[in-house]
Amino acid sequence: MIKAVIFDLDGTLIQTEVLKANSYALAISELTHNDVEKNAVLETFNAYVGLSRQEVVQGLSKQFYNQLNAHLKIDGIEGIGEKLIAKRLSIYRGILDNTQLLSEHFCPFTLGLFNRLYQDDFILVLATMSHLPEAKKVTQTMGIYDKFNLVLTRDDVEHGKPEPDIYIKVMRLLGLESDECMVIEDSVNGILAAQNAKMTVFAVTNSITRKAVHDCGLLPTDFIVDDLNRLEENVYRSIHAANQIVD
Repeated sequence: MIKAVIFDLDGTLIQTEVLKANSYALAISELTHNDVEKNAVLETFNAYVGLSRQEVVQGLSKQFYNQLNAHLKIDGIEGIGEKLIAKRLSIYRGILDNTQLLSEHFCPFTLGLFNRLYQDDFILVLATMSHLPEAKKVTQTMGIYDKFNLVLTRDDVEHGKPEPDIYIKVMRLLGLESDECMVIEDSVNGILAAQNAKMTVFAVTNSITRKAVHDCGLLPTDFIVDDLNRLEENVYRSIHAANQIVD
């Protein structure tokens, strides 16, 4: 029986993946005085969707090491990464302070599903690779932070997605089994994390993740939702089917 529905945040409840991608692209462009153009970063960002901030920074620092090193005059990935984090966070925090911009990136169909599940008294969990200050600010802006029964972020686990740590911790803290949980994700790394925790997972795709989610072959097509008008219907059908098996 499905008792809890666990939501990823970025790209699932709000299209912050797009905003994050742009903040990294702008940061690298500015640090390299446009030797690396924004589009060059954006074209590769799909590989980093669903990873933690540290993992994204490490990957991008390696990928654009020569250009960053030439302008920053810092040897070593760690030092370059520190500069990139500082620059990118300055840009991203400005984005988070723009309530109007955030509201334009809400995912209405996923929020609609969330609110119906809330009305139907399901346990609702946030499990995100964002850090708590950013995750709290975004979900408060969305008006849903206080509706979660549990909020877990990258700060709460040793290993990020695709490792299953965050989902396993959800089960431990709530006293649930994997077949009592359903996950709503948007990225390949998120899907892997949920599957590694042996949970049912639906993928809601967007322009950044759609191709990778389909190409990875991890989910049957019934569990990949490209047309978000069908999200609520598909999820509730799966919940009813699972609960009928138990009955």
